[in-house]
Amino acid sequence: MKNVGNSFRVGFGFVLAGCLTFYSFNATSSQDGSLSIVPSHEHKLAQTQHLKGPTKTIGIGSVNLLGVIGLEKDFPTLKGRQLRARELLIEPGGVVAVHQHDTRPGVAYILEGEIIEHRNDSNAPIVRGIGSVAFEQSGVAHWWENKSGKPVRALVVDIIKVK
Repeated sequence: MKNVGNSFRVGFGFVLAGCLTFYSFNATSSQDGSLSIVPSHEHKLAQTQHLKGPTKTIGIGSVNLLGVIGLEKDFPTLKGRQLRARELLIEPGGVVAVHQHDTRPGVAYILEGEIIEHRNDSNAPIVRGIGSVAFEQSGVAHWWENKSGKPVRALVVDIIKVK
């Protein structure tokens, strides 16, 4: 099984390297001064549906944009959409507030540390460690918390609307 995991990691890295123009910078702050991780309408959607979980994101050390590519050239029906890769650093005690994905499918791959994910499609919290993958699509409501006492780094790749 270890070879399959290593093959996945190597393959995933080559896919990203081949598809994305890599550059890195810190994300801009949102209106409330916190680093933007989730579109505000996804937080509002969770609140209107009275989903359980924290309503404020805290303890985010950084959000580094690794790259984006437009999808229209390869998939004309995806005009106005981009594939984006980011690296998130969630400090000990950090929380990504509850939100519901809305036409923003994504994959989160844990690079370092251990984080707990609470999801509407799981009866129990999921502990995600190094090499774990979380798949997110429309209708998935979830939130993350770092109770490990160590920083968590995650590679998050998603499809977003061009602003």
